[in-house]
Amino acid sequence: MSVVLSLAGASPSCVSAGASPLAELGAALHAYTEAEHHPRALRWVRGLDADGPDGDGSTRDGASTSTLTPRLRRRIRDWAPLWASYRARYLFPLSASGDRPLDAELTDLAELPLPLFVELTGYAIRGGNSGAPLDRVLDDREQREGLLTAAEQRSTARAELARRLLAAPEPLRADLLDLLAQAARALEPDLARAARMIAGQLPRLRDSLEHCGPGRTLADLDSTASYRDEPPRVVFDKFHHGIVNVATTPVLVVPSAFGRPHLLVKHEPGLAAVVHYPLVPDGDDQPGYAVVHRRLEAMRDPGRQRIARAIAREPLTPSALADRSGMTLPQVSRHLARLREAGLVTVERDGRRAYYQLHLERVRSIGEDLLTALFH
Repeated sequence: MSVVLSLAGASPSCVSAGASPLAELGAALHAYTEAEHHPRALRWVRGLDADGPDGDGSTRDGASTSTLTPRLRRRIRDWAPLWASYRARYLFPLSASGDRPLDAELTDLAELPLPLFVELTGYAIRGGNSGAPLDRVLDDREQREGLLTAAEQRSTARAELARRLLAAPEPLRADLLDLLAQAARALEPDLARAARMIAGQLPRLRDSLEHCGPGRTLADLDSTASYRDEPPRVVFDKFHHGIVNVATTPVLVVPSAFGRPHLLVKHEPGLAAVVHYPLVPDGDDQPGYAVVHRRLEAMRDPGRQRIARAIAREPLTPSALADRSGMTLPQVSRHLARLREAGLVTVERDGRRAYYQLHLERVRSIGEDLLTALFH
């Protein structure tokens, strides 16, 4: 399945870029409550969960400069369904206006019409907006029962939130706003560091939108995305299907430091579409699923495993590998070609000789890269 951004008839101004403190806060809360999705954030999460010598929540290892009290940790986890894999839509900009302060974005949430707030919260509790609508869930018995059943099937936390939402939606929203404000204050040092990283990337993103165009720029945000002509469109490989007509629905592109590895495309009727994509530090190797699959396939073969064992210890020529492995030189050459195509070997030349060595870091990270690709 895929999410398609149709660019036919859309002017370049229909796609803009900007920061969103609320979206970054939601990404940080997601990384905290679903750390298994974020292998590279585990040290940060453990730091938040580790009480210092005085029991004040300060970190022991410097992984985070923020602190969370035990009570705040519990509240964040109680509300985790809103920033789970399917994140509540109002945790992103509701219009195509970026670079607004967190207070302004929280005001938008506070002023969201109550029926729409309840509907969007219901979708997040249920885990998606596909299936039966929840536009009249406060008054429609069938929709209420459907939401409660779906929530109970998922978890106790989701069922509790669903019951609170249907019984008293306005107090629940006030409680959520209070929690978001408290979490933002507690995580302020780490969110400020993320904001600086995002601010440093925005000029490059805007320059690409202006000079390369929205299609190429959007496709370059993700290894699973592609730009296609006739008609012009960007296709994101996702677990759900959706089509966004960019000519009538503006798109805001929002970078994220905490969002890695997830790229999210949020599109709800009547609201701007948001592409929330993870920043990858320069020089960082984050392969997509196709590359990870190629590496797994390359390492499955027993012959290539024998070669990998030999060149893990020292660089060797194909002739030396043939002597050690008992294979013919053509067989060794074919195995080395597969390993090289997968990016699992490095080659150094000395005159006419080529020395092959296993790329240890890439082999070591295959498991973590696979998890990252699966949760993308």
